[in-house]
Amino acid sequence: MSEAIDLSDIPELGEEFFVKARRISPLVQKHTVLVDREVYEWFKDTFPEPESSKRIDQILRVYMERYRGRLAALG
Repeated sequence: MSEAIDLSDIPELGEEFFVKARRISPLVQKHTVLVDREVYEWFKDTFPEPESSKRIDQILRVYMERYRGRLAALG
């Protein structure tokens, strides 16, 4: 299969590229979180995948930011 790919118009990466290159972490990490069945079903029924996962993430982020703000105010 790789023999069918024409690589002739792709320039090779030189040493300068690898000197400047750096590895970056993915923006999203996949983890397992235990969620009450009723909560999960509500999100799944209300927002079809992948929207339900995005909504859960958004809600957790809002909670996290508010909690951080409260901690900063106390500190």
